[in-house]
Parts: sequence; structure tokens; C-alpha cells
Amino acid sequence: MEIEISSKTKAKVLFDSGKTSAKQIAKQVKVSDRTAYRYLAEFKEGGTDKRKKYKKRNCPKRTSKLQKKVMQKAKDRQKIWSTREIGNACGISHTLARNVMIEKGLKYQSYSKQIKLTDQIKRERLEFARKMKAKESDWGFIIFTDECSFSQQDTKPKKVWTDTPDKEEGTGTHGFKVHCWGAISAMGAFPIQIFEENLKAIDLKKKIERTLPSIKRLYPDGFIFQQDSSGVHRAEIITNFIDEKMPYKIKWPSYSPDISPLENVWSWLKKEVAKDCPKTLRALKDSIKRHWRRVTSDFLAPYIDSMPQRMKMLIENKGGKITYSLESEFCHSLSLIFS
Repeated sequence: MEIEISSKTKAKVLFDSGKTSAKQIAKQVKVSDRTAYRYLAEFKEGGTDKRKKYKKRNCPKRTSKLQKKVMQKAKDRQKIWSTREIGNACGISHTLARNVMIEKGLKYQSYSKQIKLTDQIKRERLEFARKMKAKESDWGFIIFTDECSFSQQDTKPKKVWTDTPDKEEGTGTHGFKVHCWGAISAMGAFPIQIFEENLKAIDLKKKIERTLPSIKRLYPDGFIFQQDSSGVHRAEIITNFIDEKMPYKIKWPSYSPDISPLENVWSWLKKEVAKDCPKTLRALKDSIKRHWRRVTSDFLAPYIDSMPQRMKMLIENKGGKITYSLESEFCHSLSLIFS
């Protein structure tokens, strides 16, 4: 009977013979570089190739009380529990926890990661919609601002031409990434600002300062500044700067990207950049700038003009999430014509 030697034992033999190159060990033992590095780290600290002896876990009876506890953890939405965490919390193995959940009809699958709107947030959104419904003329003077990120993975085509779709495999790499700060209004888009580092409050202040002269040239009689309530926007340096430089502001409700026209522009821009399939960081930046130049006042007109309709949809939905697209706007227009 042939005895199978573990990969860790083989690595230990190579290590004892003087081979301390992780890549060499990975190649000869046929394990990943990461595993080889882990083996080497253990061996250098005096570790052996022997498996650790774990204390035998008691196998509790699968009582109704235990099953109820497992299901409570699985359905807890204050925190998303992994299968192993559920098992540990209930004092059982993750295998037993998984079996209990499967028997109870649960499935382990992806879920929508959108933030669930609380009743308070819905009330704020509804109040905002009612207020803005009475100020429809303001939409033409609002400067919408926001940030967006582009990664190499996002700019790859989501579909391929193939006759064997089940055999197609992705690269599994995220590659390089850039962030953008942009501003739009009924008059068009302002120059987009692209950066690689994470956005800090002092950097955001500089980006707004660079754009401010262009905004004032287009709106010499005044404008209304908009931004969402993300953390960096609430920084003291930002709020003080906006209070000082911009007398007219709009308080945007929390968790409300669905009513922002700039979100529609970001979505369009990502699709256009993905068509270019940029292979380098420079190519990605050039693609973003080139397509951003297409964002003119005519391009933005359908989105800005849709704001009263979005407010109406928000009121009809009692502050709940809405779905807006040019297609939905077109269908709504047709319904008004033929009604």
C-alpha cells in the first residue's frame, strides 16, 4: 500500500536540505507561493510538518432549541454572519450549522447590498420631494457634485463572444484604480478631476476651489450647491468652506443616489469607458476624460428635466427607492400622450 506524503512534509524535507526559496519549494512541492511562504515562516520559527492536534469537539444533540438558535443567527440582519461565525456562536461546527439551515430551507446565495431605508430616512426623502416639487425652477441652477471610482476590473467587458459560456474564466484581478470628482448642471459638465489616492477633506476642498471660478462664470447671479452627506463631505473644513463661499445650498437627503442625475451620468460613463477596454492607467484616465467631454448641456437635458418627475415618483412611493432611466422617462411621456 502506497503512503501519501503531505505537501508540508515534502516542504520540510526541502527546507532541512537547505532550500529556503519559497518559489523553489512551491514549484517542487506543487503548492501556491503563498502556501510555500507560510510553510517557510513556520519552519524558521521551529515549526514541524506535523498536524496540530485539536481538541475533539463535542457533538451536541440537534434539539429544537439548538435549531432555533441557529436560525436566529442566520436571520439576524444587524450583522451579516458567516457560516463559521454562526457555528461558533451556537457552540457547534459550521458543518452542523450549515446542515441545519439547509434542512430549514435556507440557501447560501448573494444578496442585494443596498442599504435598507429606515422609516426616518423615508420621511426625510418624502419631505425633500414635497419641498422641491414646489421649487421646480431651482433645478436649472443646481450644481450636482459627486465622486466615482473606476477600476481596471470594472472597465473590462462584462460579456464575451463564445460558443461555450460555461467554460469561460475571468482573470480574477482588480488591477489599477482611479477616483473622479465631477460636477454637472443644466449648463453642462465642469472639468472632471481624476486622482489615485483616497479622497481627504483637504483634497476635496481644493477640487471645489478649482471648479468654483468656472461655476461663477456660468452663474454670475448665483447658483445652488449640492453634494451628498458622505463622511468626507461632513468634515468641518468642507462645511465651513461651503458656508463661507456658497450662500445657496441644498440639503440632500441621506442614501439618495437614486434621485441624483449625476449617478446616471456615472453609470453611462462607466459603460463607455468599458467599451475602450483600457489596458494601462494612462489609457484609463484618457478614456474617462474623452467621454466626459461628451457630457454637454444637450446630453444632460433629459436628466435635469426629469427631476420634477423623480420628485413625483418619490412622493408616490412614500419616500421609498425609485428607479429612473431614460427609457422609463420615455414610457412615462408616452403614457401622458395617449392617456
